[in-house]
Amino acid sequence: MNWISGGIMAKGKSLGRRFLFWASLVLWAFFLGVLVIAFTPVTGYLLKALAMKEEIRHADAIVVLGGGVNPGRYLTLSSSHRLVRGVQLYHEGKAQKIIFSGGFSQEGGVAEGAVLAQEARRMQIPSENILIEKNSRRTHEQAIETKKITDPQRWKSIILVTSYIHMKRALLCFEQAGFKVYPAPADPLERYASAPLERLDLFGKLVHEYGGMIYYRIKGWI
Repeated sequence: MNWISGGIMAKGKSLGRRFLFWASLVLWAFFLGVLVIAFTPVTGYLLKALAMKEEIRHADAIVVLGGGVNPGRYLTLSSSHRLVRGVQLYHEGKAQKIIFSGGFSQEGGVAEGAVLAQEARRMQIPSENILIEKNSRRTHEQAIETKKITDPQRWKSIILVTSYIHMKRALLCFEQAGFKVYPAPADPLERYASAPLERLDLFGKLVHEYGGMIYYRIKGWI
């Protein structure tokens, strides 16, 4: 009986050593991965594959995609950048109508499109030139719901405003919906991420965006 119990204890120790070895290996790999992301330009290379060149032309409408609303019903930084870019294009006369797209936000408890439109009125855009899409919850739905608004007006061309990192997937969705799309990325802050924490934050966004591209291709949305 002693040799049996001794064998069991030895086997347990062996399994424990193996577990510690693999756990240590995973932790070291994670640590090295964080260092590579934070202190090398790897995020810049990943970002290049998503980059879309700006192409501004006169169009039937400007479409601004919501990028989030905070719990206080204030626009997130991403939404604010998109709003400013869209308003600039409107005041430059690139289109006579502007559409703000974004459905109900759980964080803000209100439709993103409605908050964007509210702020746009404060920036001297007349209410009669603003349209609101507030039924969507993802990029694919924004394209479909926006098409429902533009079809009765027979609008075919749009200037699309969204974040620099999000533009490629958004453009493909709107082209799939039947639009002629002119991309107008908002302030491309992602291109200037150089500090370690900024690169780590950007990497998380890149993972989300690449995952979204794969999922959308599988679903046939782009």
